[in-house]
Amino acid sequence: MTTTIAQAGFVKVTSPYPEERELLEPALAAPTPQKAAQLRLKASHWLLRAQKEFHDAIFMRDGSEEGLDRYASARAELDSAETWALRVAEALAKPRG
Repeated sequence: MTTTIAQAGFVKVTSPYPEERELLEPALAAPTPQKAAQLRLKASHWLLRAQKEFHDAIFMRDGSEEGLDRYASARAELDSAETWALRVAEALAKPRG
């Protein structure tokens, strides 16, 4: 789950999404209840937004290249949101020692 932040010639430079970096923070080793709730809320908002965009893209498909691009982009965003929500759930469900 990375995003391209720059392109120089044929080499793309990528970095994790901000949400992905957040999961790698040392503070998640022992998240506070507030941090856990905040991460769940972010995941929920991203999922809802991505689902709405995907729904809109499905019903606005008209066979044009632009419509197909919008559908593909919305599907990719929904996949990313679902993946991140699962990673949040897994990170927060791990037993802390």
